[in-house]
Amino acid sequence: MKKIFLFLLFSFSVFLYYFFNESYRYSIEAKAYYELDKYEKSYKLAKKAYELDKYNRMAFTILTQSKIAKSWQKFIQESESYFNKIEIISNKEKITKADKIRIKMMLEIIIGEYQHLEHSNFLSEDLKFNAQKQYKKAKELYDGIFKKTNK
Repeated sequence: MKKIFLFLLFSFSVFLYYFFNESYRYSIEAKAYYELDKYEKSYKLAKKAYELDKYNRMAFTILTQSKIAKSWQKFIQESESYFNKIEIISNKEKITKADKIRIKMMLEIIIGEYQHLEHSNFLSEDLKFNAQKQYKKAKELYDGIFKKTNK
């Protein structure tokens, strides 16, 4: 009975510590936003938590993971933007040499950016899948247009 009481007392103490410690409250909230794929909000809250307590490992981990996830999210958004620009160019009646150079540069940027993304075991599978999909699309388009013609 004494062991159960001590365990409950300890558990309650830990709960109170986390509940009243502002840094850990921010960390827990940041973790929730990270799980909801709200990486910008997660990053801001984790940064706030880490600034309050440099020894808060949870805050540091979430801060680091949110930063990585934000870069993957940014890659996906930017590659979608490039693909929209490429589509506009490719729908022109006459594609100039300058247009081809623009397309080549945009595809090279997508390919290069993907290869430099920082990997993490904590990234969501959707984020990794969508980024890889953008990379493959760019690689196939690049190889299909520029590898065969060497232009």
